[in-house]
Amino acid sequence: MRKSIESVTRNGPRTGRVAVFLLVLTVAMVAVTMTVWTLRERWLPEPPMPEERFVVDDPIVHIPKAGLVARVAVQGEEDVVRMVEALQRGGVTAVALQATMRALPQAVSRARAAFARRVLIGVAGVHAAQEVQEAVRAGAEFVLMPSVEPEAIQVCQDARVLAIPGAFTATEIGQAWNFRTGLVALFPAGQVGPAYVRDLLREMPDIAVVAAGGITPENAGEFIRAGAAAVVTSDEWKVGEARDYDAVTRRARAFVETIDRARMRPVRPAPPARPIEGPDIR
Repeated sequence: MRKSIESVTRNGPRTGRVAVFLLVLTVAMVAVTMTVWTLRERWLPEPPMPEERFVVDDPIVHIPKAGLVARVAVQGEEDVVRMVEALQRGGVTAVALQATMRALPQAVSRARAAFARRVLIGVAGVHAAQEVQEAVRAGAEFVLMPSVEPEAIQVCQDARVLAIPGAFTATEIGQAWNFRTGLVALFPAGQVGPAYVRDLLREMPDIAVVAAGGITPENAGEFIRAGAAAVVTSDEWKVGEARDYDAVTRRARAFVETIDRARMRPVRPAPPARPIEGPDIR
C-alpha cells in the first residue's frame, strides 16, 4: 500500500490526495462490509428445518429409529391416500397396509407414488408366499407377517425387502430370528404386557422385538422402555366404517409423543404438508 501511495503522489499533490482518499475509502468500505456480514451471520435466525429431515431411511434402520408402525385396513386407492396422509400429519413415517388381495397391490402402488421418500409403505396380514410376492411387486417396502412363514420370508429376502415375522413364544421368536430378518414381531403383545418383553430380552438380548397387537397410546411407552425396538398400532376403524381423519391424526400424534417421551428425546415436530400426488415408482 505504501508503494501505491508513493506512486500516485508523484503525479502531483492534488492527484495524489484524491487517489489516497479513494484508496482509504475503498479499504474502509471493505472493512464495514465484512463487519456487517459477520454480525448478520451471528444474529440471523436459524433457517426452518429442511424437509430432508423427514425423508425416511431403509426400513431396517428407520423403523427402530422411529419406533412406530401404523397398521391400517384400507378399502381402495382413494382411501389409502387419505388415511396415510392423516397418519403422516400426526408424525407417522411407517405404515403397514392391510386389504383384500384384490385391492392390496393397487393400494400399495398408489401409496408409494404419493408418499415416496416420506413414508415407508409396507403390508400386513399376508403370509402365503404368493401373496407376499404380489405385495412386493407392487412396491411394498416391508412385510409384517402374523407368523413365521419360511417361504414368504425367502420371497422378501430374495427381493431385498424387510420381512417382520410374527411370533409369540420364546421358541418361535428364536426360530424367526434365525432367518436373519432383522426384526421380529411379538404378537399379540398386549396379552402378555411389557414385562414379557423385558424378560424375553434379558435372555435373548440380541433380538430386536417389535410389539404388535393390543398396543395403545397408554401402554406404548411401557413397551419401548421395556426394550421393544418399535410398536405396531392397530386400526380402530373397521372396513366399511366412516373414518374421522382428524381423529386419526390426533391418535397418531399421541403415539409419536408417547414414544418420544419414553426414549427421553425432544418431541418430534409434525412433518411439513406437501402435495400427495407423485409419479408411480414401481
